[in-house]
Amino acid sequence: MGHARLTSGRPGPARLAAAGALIALVAWLAAGAGLAAAPPQRICSLSLAGDELLVLLVPPERLVCVSTFADDPELSNVAGRVPKTVPRLVGRIEPVLARQPDLVVVAPWNDASFVDLLGRSGVPTYVLPEADTFAEIRAALLDLGRRVGAESRAAEAASALDGRLAALDARLAGLGHRPRVLSFSRLIVAGAGTTADALIARAGGVNAAAEIGLRGHKQVPLERIIALDPDWLLLGFDPGEDADTLLDAYPLLRATRAAREGRVVVLSPRLLTAVSPFLVEGAESLARTLHPGRFDRGGGAAPRPAAPAPPRGGGAAPRPGEAELRPHEGSAR
Repeated sequence: MGHARLTSGRPGPARLAAAGALIALVAWLAAGAGLAAAPPQRICSLSLAGDELLVLLVPPERLVCVSTFADDPELSNVAGRVPKTVPRLVGRIEPVLARQPDLVVVAPWNDASFVDLLGRSGVPTYVLPEADTFAEIRAALLDLGRRVGAESRAAEAASALDGRLAALDARLAGLGHRPRVLSFSRLIVAGAGTTADALIARAGGVNAAAEIGLRGHKQVPLERIIALDPDWLLLGFDPGEDADTLLDAYPLLRATRAAREGRVVVLSPRLLTAVSPFLVEGAESLARTLHPGRFDRGGGAAPRPAAPAPPRGGGAAPRPGEAELRPHEGSAR
């Protein structure tokens, strides 16, 4: 008859060590979960698209760097909106890590090796999605809003964008004729799948480059552009700020119907290529040029939606037409 082995109620050293390790693991996991749930407070943006979206979403105190394009008035829709004390950086790992960010926002066109190095350094990184349409821009805004804990601000900005697009659609409802528009810049034309394509369509036009099957930004000989013979030429990045300067630089363009009839429109690059809700301002501006009768007083056009109350903290006045896309403004403005 065997005897039952009696054991002490007091755990041995090995069991104590195992229990301690388990408690430490649980505490580490809980701390990690808490950190993951907390919104980032030191955000670094390294693209203009990120700059523009983040200015709409978070107060400037949460930005520890923005891109070097943020202050360019030709390219940026948030020029002057980020305090000068916030460094303007390019994609170099040492200056970025020196800012001790808890989130780095990059774009698909940032250097892939730099983005990989960020990931290997352990810095949380958010890569903006490709966005060439208003729907994709809206989705990117909401997704970044979730990532930085600014869901309500993202929803407000998305609602403002929806309102402006709806008002524009109402003004252009029932158009009998949609002119063919060609976006041209230094022999590069914008086909389907570009922000210029989305802008032209929303402004009540037809993209002449997309019409012949071009996709993306393509270099096209001047002779082919002349053969396209668009109703309007849309310019943004060419030398000079007026049509005559461009036509002097590319005299063959004077053979197009658009040039002969004075239908050349120049938009600032910030209105033509924004990968943010500010692109709607470009669509509104182009629509006024293509269809001025829809914007005359008494023409039955739908009114612009009322702007929401601005966030507390004051700040710089928005550009004309920008009231519904007010940046998130804080004490550091």
